[in-house]
This record gives sequence, C-alpha cells and structure tokens, in this order.
Amino acid sequence: CRGPAARSRVDAEAFGLALPHSALAPSGEPGGLELASRSATALQRLHLLGISVGQILTAAAVENAMLVHAAFGGSTNLLLHIPAIAFCACVARPAVDDWTETNRKVSRIVDVLPNGPRYFKTVQVFLAGGVPEVMLHLRRLGVLDCGCMTVTGSTVGENLDWWEKSDRRKRFQEILKSQDGVDASDIIVSHDRRFGSTLIFPRGNLAPQGSVVKATAI
Repeated sequence: CRGPAARSRVDAEAFGLALPHSALAPSGEPGGLELASRSATALQRLHLLGISVGQILTAAAVENAMLVHAAFGGSTNLLLHIPAIAFCACVARPAVDDWTETNRKVSRIVDVLPNGPRYFKTVQVFLAGGVPEVMLHLRRLGVLDCGCMTVTGSTVGENLDWWEKSDRRKRFQEILKSQDGVDASDIIVSHDRRFGSTLIFPRGNLAPQGSVVKATAI
C-alpha cells in the first residue's frame, strides 16, 4: 500500500495494536469519529481486563505482522521498523533468514498502488476489507497465529470470526461494487492467484549477510 504511514497502520493492525478494519480508513471522513469512539471503548475494556501491550506484542504477533507485510507487498521501511518494535517488546528481532522464509511462505495478494498489476487505490483496499480480509486469507492458508491477543480484548481468531460474518464487511464491499464496479476479490485475491513476492533477499559475495531488493521496483 502507498506511503510509509499507510504501511505502518497496516502493520499496527496486524500486530493487534489497532482495531480490526481501522488501517487505511480515509482521513476526513465521518468514519474517523466512529473509529475514535471505538478505540476509546477498547482502551477502557483493556484496562478493565488488565491486558497490557506486553501481552499483545508477542513473538507470534511479530510473525503475524511479517506475514501481513508480505501479503500486502509492504515497503523496505518496515524491515527496520518491525525489528525495532520487536526489540522494544523484548522479543527476538527478525533477521534476514526470517524475512526470507516469510516471503517464501506468503506472496503478495493485494493489488494496490504502487505494485499493481491493476494499481487500485488505498481507499479501495479499505473498502475491500483491508487488513482483516487479508488475514482471513492467511488463516485459510494455515500460516497465521490466531491465538494472539489484540486490543479488542479478543484473539486474532475471534476477531476474524466476527469480521467474516459482519455487516461491516458486507456493507463496505457492497459500496466498492456499487461505486467502482469492482469486486473485493479482485483487489485482495486468494493465495492461488497471488502476484509473487514484492521483496527478495539475495546473499552473495557482495552482501554475505544478506540484502534486500524490491522486485516490483525493477
């Protein structure tokens, strides 16, 4: 997705640190007030339940964020940000081998600027379902850790169960279809229709400890 800020919002949601279907919400829209209200309610619930950030930012949550990053075709910036977040959470920082394995396991399944092939807009990815829609595909693929706690006070798996059957999902995908004539499944595709990896991590005599190349920029 386009821009470091958008990508960081995607990963915040993937970590479990933001409410489901909040990343990529268009700014300046009435929905922003609704998200702010839901976020405040979630904070109150976390306090009542005694759930801390440390219980959310686990090693498994870091792995989930890496998987979502690969599925979205995230930027090279997050290769620095995610390990830094892991370090602050006192969990193992992902190394080059971890990124390589993640990107071999999961290819990009989101068609969005600047990666293509049809270059849908960020707001269209949001309408198609955003992060929870991508995570549904990762769950079906069997790679996602659904037991991770999130800021909703529920696990990733429980959030995805809600999302899959939610009126919110149906409503936004219908808006996408009626406004733009686009099916959500053409923007966020199943893994058997994947677009290939965005990032590759070559090793060799020039970079014996590893390197990174954004393949879609070549």
